[in-house]
Amino acid sequence: MPYTPEENNAIAARLFQSVWSNGDFSVLEELVTPDAIDHSTVGGKEKTEQGSASFRQIVGMFRHAMPDIKLTINDEIYTGDKVVHRWTLAGTDTGGVMGMPPSGKQLTFTGTTIVRMEDGKIAERWANVDELGLLQQLGVVPPPPGAG
Repeated sequence: MPYTPEENNAIAARLFQSVWSNGDFSVLEELVTPDAIDHSTVGGKEKTEQGSASFRQIVGMFRHAMPDIKLTINDEIYTGDKVVHRWTLAGTDTGGVMGMPPSGKQLTFTGTTIVRMEDGKIAERWANVDELGLLQQLGVVPPPPGAG
């Protein structure tokens, strides 16, 4: 029996809250197919990887940098086997974001994730993250002229 769009959304939202906000990676095997495809652009390089290792690595990097990180889902759109979430992540940089020294700053950044569901599990994921905004908050990249 196929999952409804509402059920798919609930599964994707559960993964976000469990892994990002609570650091519970044990749900990955339950909610992500073993051969899931992750289309990641974090770090400015587009790459495609199979399995949950890429997702685990990205989330682990941010959770190490900001142990108090919390994900808030701002918008949910779902139809058929696709789920789209627009989200905000917020946390304190005590561990160093993206290989930089810890800044101690409270950081907030946004992104959008699309997942394709298959039999109640995430089978494919695309994410766009406002890395420029994050780097501006860290002072690595200057804000645009007139901002402020």
